[in-house]
Amino acid sequence: TCRESGDHGPFNSWDRQPYLSLQRTGQPSVQMAWRELSHNFFIDNYNLQEGVDNDDGSAYYHNFFIDNYNLQEGVDNDDGSAYYHTHDNFLVGGNRGLKSDYGGHDNFHYNNVYGYVGQGFGICPQLPGHVDGFYNNTLVMTGTSVGGGEGCSGPGKTIVHDLKVYTPTGNATECGQSPPQSPGTT
Repeated sequence: TCRESGDHGPFNSWDRQPYLSLQRTGQPSVQMAWRELSHNFFIDNYNLQEGVDNDDGSAYYHNFFIDNYNLQEGVDNDDGSAYYHTHDNFLVGGNRGLKSDYGGHDNFHYNNVYGYVGQGFGICPQLPGHVDGFYNNTLVMTGTSVGGGEGCSGPGKTIVHDLKVYTPTGNATECGQSPPQSPGTT
């Protein structure tokens, strides 16, 4: 549906419409349950838009996703997407690892390997208590910026730590700082 825009990846989520659910606590709530993306192999190969749109609260495990039309990111948490644990995946290609924008929050990428990714993360401002996380990841990057965006400072600052970063030049920046300042990042 978005093939012409050059926006998205093989996994794309939107959470634009709130709905009432019992999934999170057993009580009616508009706060959804956590969703898991785990033990998958994502390839952003050349240029396809989206492979899976997960808005139903389900989990995806042990899949092989190929994006062969447009490189943006392997997991595109777009437009308000929230409550994702994206972990233990192997993601190849794309502009960035974690994308969380237009009201997205509570998206955590950890224990992933990102191969030939432009940068690690690009994020929008976060509210305190609803931050994103990017940690314990390995990045083999085509660029030198580990990440940036409006979530780099303030009370809703993204949780970033313990990254293994490999760049073409051996140098990297993170939120405009060189070298990266997050704890445990090498």
